Amino acid sequence: MAELKHTRQRAAILQVLSEGEGPRSAEEVFSALHDEFPNLALSTVYRNLERFSQEGLVRKESFNDGVIRYTATQEHGHYLICTVCDKKIRLEHCPLSDMEKELARDTGFEIDSHSLTLYGKCPACLAHEKDPRKP
Repeated sequence: MAELKHTRQRAAILQVLSEGEGPRSAEEVFSALHDEFPNLALSTVYRNLERFSQEGLVRKESFNDGVIRYTATQEHGHYLICTVCDKKIRLEHCPLSDMEKELARDTGFEIDSHSLTLYGKCPACLAHEKDPRKP
């Protein structure tokens, strides 16, 4: 594949994904960059994210809500995602690392990557469900 030309827009897209707010959709990246790049088209963000994914610079993940989100590849993380408010909580450690090593040893697979996303209701949404008068 041809080498990617460095542009301010591409660098800014990668920066947004590296800020540690978890996986972000193309629309979220676009919104984050709108003030700095008012003429940036959403299609440009999509095109660059797809290219970054092909080049291994970002990881593309499909979530339960059908939205594709992207993370910087150096950011290895797993998430708890609320199915009500879409709150994302990043797990501080990888609960799969030992399992991955064991599976590789037992099966002979060379495992390149993995992902784990758990869906449920966050404490605030559970509290609101039990008592709708609570914010």
